[in-house]
Amino acid sequence: MYYYAVKYIFAVINNIHFNANNSFMDIKDIKSQLTITQVLSYYGLKTDKNSRVNCPFHDDKTPSMQIYPATNTYCCFSGNCNAGTGDAIQFIEKKENCSKHEALKKATSMLEATGAVLYIEQPKTKSVITNPEILTTFFNYYKQGLPRTKKAVQYLESRSLHYKALELAFNSGGLHVESKNHHLLNDLVQAGLIKPLPANGHSVWAKDCIIFPLKDNKEKIVSFYGRAITETTNKHFYLTNRSGLYPNYPSQQTKKLILTECVIDAASLLQVEAIKTNYEILALYGTNGLTDEHQEAILSLQELEEIILMLDNDEAGAVATIKHITTLQALLPSIKITTVALPNKDVNETLQAHNDEIFIQLLNERKPVEFFFSIEKEKLQTVETITNKDLQQNKLDVKNSELLIYDNCELQIEILGGIKITGLDRMKVTLKINHKAKQQLPIRDTLDLYNRNQTETLVQTISDNYDTNIKQTATTISELTNELENYRLQKIEALQPKEKQKRELTQAEKTQAIKELQHPNLLERTNQLIGLTGITGEEQNRLIAYLIYSVRKQAVPLHVMFLGSSGSGKTYLQEKISELIPQDDSIEITQITENALYYFKQEELKNKLLLIEDLDGAMAVFYPLRELQTKRRISKTVTLKDSKGNLKTITLTVEGPVCVSGCTTKEKLYEDNANRCFLLYTDQSKEQDKKINNYQTELAAGTINKARENQYKQLFKNIQSLLQPIQIINPYAKYIELPEQVFKPRRTMTLLLGFIEAITFYHQYQREVKTSKDNIKFIETTISDIEQAFKLLEDVLFSKSDELTKATRSFLERLKIHLTENNETSFTAQQIRKLFRIEPRTIQRYIGELRQYGFIKQISQFKHRKGFEYSIVDAEEYKQLKTEINKHLEAILQKLKTL
Repeated sequence: MYYYAVKYIFAVINNIHFNANNSFMDIKDIKSQLTITQVLSYYGLKTDKNSRVNCPFHDDKTPSMQIYPATNTYCCFSGNCNAGTGDAIQFIEKKENCSKHEALKKATSMLEATGAVLYIEQPKTKSVITNPEILTTFFNYYKQGLPRTKKAVQYLESRSLHYKALELAFNSGGLHVESKNHHLLNDLVQAGLIKPLPANGHSVWAKDCIIFPLKDNKEKIVSFYGRAITETTNKHFYLTNRSGLYPNYPSQQTKKLILTECVIDAASLLQVEAIKTNYEILALYGTNGLTDEHQEAILSLQELEEIILMLDNDEAGAVATIKHITTLQALLPSIKITTVALPNKDVNETLQAHNDEIFIQLLNERKPVEFFFSIEKEKLQTVETITNKDLQQNKLDVKNSELLIYDNCELQIEILGGIKITGLDRMKVTLKINHKAKQQLPIRDTLDLYNRNQTETLVQTISDNYDTNIKQTATTISELTNELENYRLQKIEALQPKEKQKRELTQAEKTQAIKELQHPNLLERTNQLIGLTGITGEEQNRLIAYLIYSVRKQAVPLHVMFLGSSGSGKTYLQEKISELIPQDDSIEITQITENALYYFKQEELKNKLLLIEDLDGAMAVFYPLRELQTKRRISKTVTLKDSKGNLKTITLTVEGPVCVSGCTTKEKLYEDNANRCFLLYTDQSKEQDKKINNYQTELAAGTINKARENQYKQLFKNIQSLLQPIQIINPYAKYIELPEQVFKPRRTMTLLLGFIEAITFYHQYQREVKTSKDNIKFIETTISDIEQAFKLLEDVLFSKSDELTKATRSFLERLKIHLTENNETSFTAQQIRKLFRIEPRTIQRYIGELRQYGFIKQISQFKHRKGFEYSIVDAEEYKQLKTEINKHLEAILQKLKTL
C-alpha cells in the first residue's frame, strides 16, 4: 500500500506544507505498521523463546530486555541500565542517539525499504504577479474545448458533475503561448502546469486536468485550481501565490454560508438548485484551507447569520471542523455555526450516491456546534491521550486523581486515594502492588515514601514475594516517588491563579480593524458603527466617551462623568460604551470601601478603564480617586504585625494611570471630581425618549439583529487592541486660547488639549510616525483634529462657561421657549411644575438656583398664599454666550489655517 508525503507531525516540526491532496502518515500510522520485531531485526537482534534479548544499551551477558510483541514495546529490567521501557520509535531514538524527529524519519525509511511508504517531495515555488486578463483568456481557451474531450466529460459524469452547469475548463496539453505573455508563463511554469519547449514556447505539462477558476471580489479570475483526472503523483494543482475564492466571493446579502472542504464539493453543491438559491457556497482549500482571504471575505458579510460546515466524514474532517469552529467563533463570536453530518465520505460521494433531495434533508437536520462537540468529544480525548503518550511517555496514569496507577511493564502499583498536596515534607500513600507476570496476591501497604526505613522494608517485601531483583525494585520505587512529586507540583501549580492571556487577533481581524482605522472620515464612520452596536441616539456623547476611553493607554488619560436625572439612561450609556472596550482593559465597580483602591496589586489598575456605576456609592474613595486622576498613583502607609508579633510599617502603592468613568445625578456635590472630568449630560428630550422606546419595541418583537450588534462590538474591541500608546506633539497648542467666559480655565484648557490629543491618538494609523532627537517615536496633531475637537466639545465648553448646572440650564431654556410660544412674560412655579411634570422639590431647586444667580426675578405675590410670580431677566443671554464662544473658536481655526 502506498502513501504520499509526510506525516502531519513532521509538517509541524519542520514547517513543511503540503497540498490538500497529499495523504500523509502520522505517528500512529508509523507505529501501527512498524513492529518492534522489525526494528530489532534491522539492528541484527533476535529474541529467544521467552521474547528476551540481550540489551544493546549496556553490557548484558544474560538477556535482561523483555520484548512485548503484542504492544510493540520493550522493557529492560537491569539495574545497570537506564533504557527503561519504550516503543519501537524510542528504541530507534536510543539506538541511533538521535532526536525523536530523526527517529521518526529513520522509522519511515525502514518502512520504505519494505515497500510500505513512498515519499514525494514538493518542489519549492516563487511568488509571482498574475495577470487576470491573461488568466481569463487561458481559461476560456480550454473551456471551449471541454465538450469535445470525451475522457474529461466521462470523468465529470462519473463524479455526477455537469460541465454545462459549472464554470469549468479542461487542460489536455499542447497549448502554445507567446513568450511576451511572461506573467502567465511564469505562473504556469512555477505552478508545475506547463514546461518550456525548445522553440521558445511553452506546452501544457500537467495535462488531463479539470480547471476551476478562482476569483477576486470583483469577479475577476486571479488564479486556478486544477484537478487531475488520471492517476498521477499530484492530483491537485494551484498557481503560485494562490489567491481568489471558489466559486467566487459571497454576496454581501449572504445570510447563510456553507463551507465545504474542497473545490469539487463546492461544485457539487452548486448543481443542487435549491441549495444554490437559498445558500451561498464557499470552498475551503483542504483541511487547513481556511485562509486569511476566506476570513476577510466572511468578515465583510454584514447580513451573515449562520455558517454551515459541511466537511468530509472522516477523522481529518472532524479535526478540521473543530479547528475551523474555534477560528470562526473567535472571528465572529455572535454568528451561529452549525455542522452537517454527511452519510458518505464527502459531499461529492453523497451527490453520486443519492438524489439532490438528500442535501435538503441534511441541511434541515444540521446541528449546532455544541452537538458536534459532544459527538466528537470522545474521539478528541482519544487523540489527546495518544498525543500525550507520544510526547510525555509518563508511566504514571493520573486520569483518576483518587486512583493513580504506575506501570513499568513488570510491576503495576496503584496509589489508592491519590496523594495530598499539602505538607511537602512527606509523601504518605496507600499502595496496592501487583506483579504483571505472576499470578500472586497483591501487596498492600501504607507508608511515607520519604521515610527510608519504610521504603527499604517495602522494597524487601516486594523482592521476597515476587522474586525480583532488589536493586531494580528499589529503582522502581524511587521512580514512583519522582513521578508522584512531579504530579503533586503540577497539581499545586494548577491551583494557582493564572493571568488571563489576551486573545491574539487573526490576520483577517487585524486587516478589518486597520481598514476601519484608516477610513478617510474616521470619526463620522466610528460614530455610525457605534450606533450599530445597539446604542440609540446620544450621538455626540457616545463618540466623546468612546474617544476618552480609548486614551486609557496613554501616559495622561482623560476622565468622564455622566450626569442626568434618575432614569435618564446615564448608567446604560456608560455600560454600552464600555462594551466596546476589551473586557481585560476595564474594571467595573458597583460599590467600593474607603481603602479598597490601596489593596489592588501595584500595576493592576495601570492603563485600565475604571467604571463606577454610581458615584453616590463611592464617596469614601473620592480622595484617592482624585489622586489617581491627577498624580496617577496612590500610596498608603499601614502598620502590620510580622510572624513574631512585631509591628512594622509598609507602604502600599498602586500605580496608574487610569481612566475613570462614573455616573451621578449630583453635579455640584462632586465638584472637585467633576473639575477633572468631561461632563456629559444625557439627552432627556422627547425625541430621545421616542428613539429608545422604538428600539425597545423592536427588540421585544425580535427584529433587532443582536448577533450583528455583537459582531460590531467585537470589531471595536479589535480596533482597541490595535491602538498602541505613542507620544503626541501638538504644534498648534500655543495658538489655542479659551474663551474668557470659561470658568476655571486652567483645568478646562488641560481637558481641551487632552481631548485634541485623544483625536490624534485615534488617527494614529493615518499619521506619519516621526522620531525625535531623543529617539522617541511620535505623531503630530493636525488642524483637522483641533477642528473636530472644537465641534465635539461645543456643548462641553458651553457648560464650563455657564454658571448654571446643566439640568437647571435645560429647564431655563425650555422655559424660555414655552413663554415665547405662548406670548407670556411671567410664570409661577406651580404652573410650570404641572406643565413640565416636574417634582415639587426639583422645581424648587431650579427656581432657587435661577434666583440665586439672577436669571429670574420675582415680580409679584398672589393673594391667599398661592405663590410667587416670576419673569426672566435676559432671554438672550445664552444665545449671546454661544455666539461669543463660537466666534472665538472660529477665529482660532482661521488663524491656524493661515499659518
